[in-house]
Amino acid sequence: MDFFLQPMNLALVAFAAISGGLLVWPSIAGGRASRLNVTEATTLINKRAQVIDVRSAEAFAAGHIQNAKSLPMSNLVEQLPLAKLKKDKPVLLVCDRGVAAAGAVKVFSKMEFTDVHVLDGGLNAWKEAQLPLVKN
Repeated sequence: MDFFLQPMNLALVAFAAISGGLLVWPSIAGGRASRLNVTEATTLINKRAQVIDVRSAEAFAAGHIQNAKSLPMSNLVEQLPLAKLKKDKPVLLVCDRGVAAAGAVKVFSKMEFTDVHVLDGGLNAWKEAQLPLVKN
């Protein structure tokens, strides 16, 4: 008991507890995804990532990343099982600014997708980098 009461040891115990908590946090929180900048996203797309655009169908038709699939957030839960996506391939989620796509991560995690990424800055960042868009 004296070990825990000494100031230096107390700091070490606190450090160990915080470190352990930080290691466990991602599995507790669930729905985590890496945020990729435009360059990293392009590299992932070139490696055959599945690009999922969670914007509205109208926004998707106005311009989207080539080979992207439209799965709007409004009905993502219903449409995801029907989309025939491969759970073992990387997924890149795209929206206008990256906010809605980050919200879609939990849905993909619940459906057991393990390699999920979000385009940081969304399609706005893609356009800013002057990368091509496809229109329907």
